[in-house]
Amino acid sequence: MDSEFSVQLQTQAYGVLSSKDVHPMETLFSHLFSPQEPQRSQAYSLLHCCRKHFPDLLFIKLFYVIRQGPSADIRARSALVLRFVLCDLWPKLSLNAQINMKNNFLVSLQEECSLPTLRILCAIASEMASEISGVGHEWPEFIEYLLKSFQSDSERFQLSALWVLAFLPKVYRRVACKALAPSIEPIHLAFLSALNSENADIQVATFSAVVSLIHLFSNSSGRNWFHDLLRGMMVGLFNLLSRLKEDYARGALKELIMLVMEEPQLLKPYLNELVLDMLKIAESEQVTEGTKVFVHKFLLTIAEASDLALTMRGLPYQTLVRLLTVPMKLLLCINDDNACYNKESDQGANVGKTDLGISYLTKISTALGEKTMTPIAFELFLEYMDASDWKKRHAGISMLAVIAKECSGEMVLMKNCLEQVTSVILKSFQDPHSRVCCAAFNFMQLPITLIEAMQILHHLRIVPALVTALDQHSIPKVKEQAASAILHLIKKLHSDGLRMHTDLDTILSKLQKEPQV
Repeated sequence: MDSEFSVQLQTQAYGVLSSKDVHPMETLFSHLFSPQEPQRSQAYSLLHCCRKHFPDLLFIKLFYVIRQGPSADIRARSALVLRFVLCDLWPKLSLNAQINMKNNFLVSLQEECSLPTLRILCAIASEMASEISGVGHEWPEFIEYLLKSFQSDSERFQLSALWVLAFLPKVYRRVACKALAPSIEPIHLAFLSALNSENADIQVATFSAVVSLIHLFSNSSGRNWFHDLLRGMMVGLFNLLSRLKEDYARGALKELIMLVMEEPQLLKPYLNELVLDMLKIAESEQVTEGTKVFVHKFLLTIAEASDLALTMRGLPYQTLVRLLTVPMKLLLCINDDNACYNKESDQGANVGKTDLGISYLTKISTALGEKTMTPIAFELFLEYMDASDWKKRHAGISMLAVIAKECSGEMVLMKNCLEQVTSVILKSFQDPHSRVCCAAFNFMQLPITLIEAMQILHHLRIVPALVTALDQHSIPKVKEQAASAILHLIKKLHSDGLRMHTDLDTILSKLQKEPQV
């Protein structure tokens, strides 16, 4: 069979592409972007038929609509379709079509007035450059366009060049860096100016461009170009926040997160300043929670970067305390319904925040290691457990449960830690708020070294305290948690330890009377 597409469909495709009227393409676009079937599937079949049998015509037609389309919406849709088919279509184009496209595409970047459409065209230009380089060819006009646009007085030209760089495929970035290296000084100056621009689109696009060209600014011998740019990025971020451009600030934070993920070793000399800057944002009452989520993700990404672990441990003590306070505040996002057993009470955004706080604590404790983490966590634990707000006391136990999984050995060995933790937890069995009590009962059932040490050394204090709590609490589910903690402890005790509890039969009798135990 010569083709998977019928002769009738091929005839229809040729008719759409060869028509001097834009209307058939408008109809194709409306069906391609429609959620309704079968129009959408039929439109995709027509597009694939065009791509397979008439690649030159399809490319020319799409580009014509981009240049001459009657509305920004039609031009944007044509650009989206061109981007969709580009990688498959470009190698199939004739040499003349490729030359024509290279000569004319950069002109379209200069002429397009609609920013959404321009953004798509910039992505296409980046992918075209990568495709051209991938087959061993060059596109010098592309590099010339970037250099001229950086130094242009037109914000639209500047923005187009920055967006082109932002969209550079990773496989092409080193090629672009090599081509731009002779002009590093004017590019560096242009980027510093753009980071300080009053145009928020230009500012955020520059963040992306710096990440794309990071090898240009970090591998150059002599001057440290990256130092100035990183400082400019942080100043730019605070500038966006001060102007209440939080949507843009989130875009800038996303790029900083990407920078940590891709080149963490570059940030070692600046880690303390970066963390302090992010803590200022996280602690600010003027910044919205939506933006703080990205700050939390940035700090989490730093904690996850193995290349930064040693540097993290060397941060000043007070910086680390503030760093740990961030997830502690997330653990405060629980509802005051006095019902520790009601799982529905913490649904929605609060669950997301507490889960993020627990994940944050886990990764921070792994990054810092036991010796660094334990004294900081212990200090915060005592502070939170002494608070009048029950949410803080609950957060203190939640934090201890997370940290003890990573740092139990050090906590057992640390002077006075085991004794003080035991006393605080025993006191929490009688806390005025049921959720704190439940957190304490659940903590005592964790399979960690710290709990095992508490059971071995202090079971003569723990068992009576649990039995007293069982007798005094009136909420059935709280009593159930207390009984479960007693039963767990009794099962774990060695026979010698059990013989020390002369009232064991009485305790077991109490447990048998409790439902579901």
